[in-house]
Amino acid sequence: MGAEKDMQAEAIAQLQARIARQKDIMKATHKSEAEEMEEMWKWVKISIFIAIPLVVAASAKDILFEEHAHRKVGPEPDYMAIRKKEFPWECENCALFDGHCWDACRAEKAAEGK
Repeated sequence: MGAEKDMQAEAIAQLQARIARQKDIMKATHKSEAEEMEEMWKWVKISIFIAIPLVVAASAKDILFEEHAHRKVGPEPDYMAIRKKEFPWECENCALFDGHCWDACRAEKAAEGK
């Protein structure tokens, strides 16, 4: 029985040591509510006066001055149009949103139907 009481005493001592250590850490790192509010407002000001104008300026630069990549007009090289099977709609060789190809395909089908 003495061994069990010794184990309980040792466990209690370890818990008390842990609690004391946590209290020491809290004392060393704890800030008052006023300090926390001051820190929060510092970051709010940094966000408003530095981050937001920076994002707006970078977005404006990208919109106004950067060249946007566009596809070249005309037929694509053969390696760009590789298909293992036809598309499952009426114009099998046209991409879904390729309006010029759809118009040409429908004109062909209308000419064949006459």
